[in-house]
Amino acid sequence: MLMCPDPVTQPEGPLPPSTPTIDYETAKTVAAGGDVAARVALANSPDTRPELLYYLADDDDERVRGAVVTNAMTPVRAFGRLARDPSERVRALLADKLTRLLPDLSRPEVGAMRDVAFAALELLAADQVIRVRTALSSALADVECAPPKLAVTLARDVAQDVAGPVLRWCMALSDEELLDILSRRPEPWVVEAVAGRRTVSQPVGDAVVAMGDHQSWATLAGNPGADLSPKARRLLAERGHMPIGGVAAGDGAEEVPDPNAPAGAPGVPPAGPAEVSQRLADAVQDAIREGLAGQGLDREGVEAVVAAATRRLDWAAGYAKREGAAEKAARLAAGGGLNEDVVCDALSWGDRDFAQEAVALLARVPADAVRRILATQSPKAVTALAWRAGFSMRGARTLQARGAGIAPRKLLNARLGTDYPMTDVEMHWHLELFDIRPK
Repeated sequence: MLMCPDPVTQPEGPLPPSTPTIDYETAKTVAAGGDVAARVALANSPDTRPELLYYLADDDDERVRGAVVTNAMTPVRAFGRLARDPSERVRALLADKLTRLLPDLSRPEVGAMRDVAFAALELLAADQVIRVRTALSSALADVECAPPKLAVTLARDVAQDVAGPVLRWCMALSDEELLDILSRRPEPWVVEAVAGRRTVSQPVGDAVVAMGDHQSWATLAGNPGADLSPKARRLLAERGHMPIGGVAAGDGAEEVPDPNAPAGAPGVPPAGPAEVSQRLADAVQDAIREGLAGQGLDREGVEAVVAAATRRLDWAAGYAKREGAAEKAARLAAGGGLNEDVVCDALSWGDRDFAQEAVALLARVPADAVRRILATQSPKAVTALAWRAGFSMRGARTLQARGAGIAPRKLLNARLGTDYPMTDVEMHWHLELFDIRPK
């Protein structure tokens, strides 16, 4: 039985003391029909049998369910049910408890219990309520043995209160993950949180210098755990955040991009004048046709490739308008031009912000829910989202790979070449984990 290392905060309001030890039959009677005070006391008691605590985890009163969460004798199999509890206070209590249990869960002998607990943690990391995700991230930031997947999910959260503590304090994040987060989310608070980590490697420090502002540069320069490259030291010195003498004379480091320069959409090349774009499109079409000649494709196949390339060039040219992602998605939806191809084109240019807004409109779900589903990097959840948006399985695979960043070996593939590999019931189930009900 896993034991909670120390008690966590109880739900609001006074709770009666634990009941004296009572016999099992009486305890069953209280659990099934006792008044609220008696059921709360039973749920608090360390002498209550695990099967009764599992039963009380489904009690009608949230004070009873909150007491079940804090009871060290509650069986792990109840965590999945409690992670879906309708009370955000109960879910926040569970988030705190599970992070405290992580050192015990890391022991090899817990086996299947760890899998159940980690599944509950993943549900909490994808919770609709910021308070629940914040409770989880705040506690996780202090845990040395945080599961890397869970840490990454929270570090990529759109809410600063959720992602901030993990980005700054959680050591389970690899340099590769930190660099990817910085490239996709260069907001000042993200960069500053990374700059203040207990240890900052040279590649991460270089990225902070390249895309940060004066606050993040000051944090990095004053961080004793930052291993700064000569290039980073020189640039920080030039910006007044480090003594000039701290940089070797004439180190000849290469220049980094100006962090104050205006930025476009990530990975999107600037568009030229209309006539230049048209000439480029014509040249690309000709080059593609010539390149595909003799490759075994029929005329229809060649033209499909040409059409996709041309469409994506047109899509890139649209970035010159500097239109917001949500506004662009809404405009295309209003004109009947929002579809799977448009989302795939955006993802081909690395424009995840637009893709998320577009999928939200097509699936008729909140954009925040889309972002959290993609952040879980769950192949089944992302595939269910694509199905909800009306995508083909080809589009679902693109959304997995480019929208959620799922590794190729983990992608969920089509059944019989084109069909979705899950039943409608299964896909509804995965969506309901994010409080997305059938249309």
